[in-house]
Amino acid sequence: MLASYLNSLTEAINRRMGMVLIGLGVVVTVVFNLIIHVQFLPGPVIFLGRRLHWEATLGVPSVLSVMLEFTGGILWLLLSTLAAAPLLSSTLDRGWVELTLSKGTSRWKVFLGRYLGGVTLYFVAAIVVAVPIAIRLWWQTGVSSWPLVGSIAFQTLGFAGLLAFAALAALPRIGPAPPILLAMATSIVSAILAQREQGLYQLLTSRWSHWLCDWLYRILPKTSELNGIGVTLLHGYKINSWWPIWSTGVFMVATLGLTLWLLHRKSL
Repeated sequence: MLASYLNSLTEAINRRMGMVLIGLGVVVTVVFNLIIHVQFLPGPVIFLGRRLHWEATLGVPSVLSVMLEFTGGILWLLLSTLAAAPLLSSTLDRGWVELTLSKGTSRWKVFLGRYLGGVTLYFVAAIVVAVPIAIRLWWQTGVSSWPLVGSIAFQTLGFAGLLAFAALAALPRIGPAPPILLAMATSIVSAILAQREQGLYQLLTSRWSHWLCDWLYRILPKTSELNGIGVTLLHGYKINSWWPIWSTGVFMVATLGLTLWLLHRKSL
């Protein structure tokens, strides 16, 4: 499984999308470092551009929250999915599948290694974006931002849930498009369902439609809520509900387990 994991990272770089994702992360963190300034008036004050400014104890979590919301946005999820989903679909491509899955290593170990490689891409890219700024602000202001790692971990859990669904969609062996589209559609639908009482319920008035929306919300990974939990951690507040965390974890484990079981029984 370790060999498959390392091979997936190498393949992501060779396919260029992994390099694009990490490269974009470097560009974003450089741009933010250029527009973030710290002045001492007499205490440290953080400026984002020329107008927005906060006292350091409020400014550090506020700036990092902006970074966290960026990495949890639709564009970033799309780029991460474009980099990770092909690792799963290519595992079952003709030629590659005969070379790898015919060996002594179990199918599930090969596939799981590549899945973990895709999750790692997202985590590393998020670290590249946010951690340099967090270290700089800590050095200049003395305000610790250690909850950032936990915030990124929660975001990564949301992406892992989406990628588990993409892994299931990769089994029919019809290319990377279905896994990518399914992951992105799931992310969008999940965000809409999280605000269903303010939106969907105004359009769908029947009781059965509300029941369906409620159950879809309970089942699907909760990326937007996990992003919100990450922001909550950065501001030093306690997590009010662990429901988005454990329900997303259950979805990820159940979906990935089903995928690996189907792969084990699948005739290749």
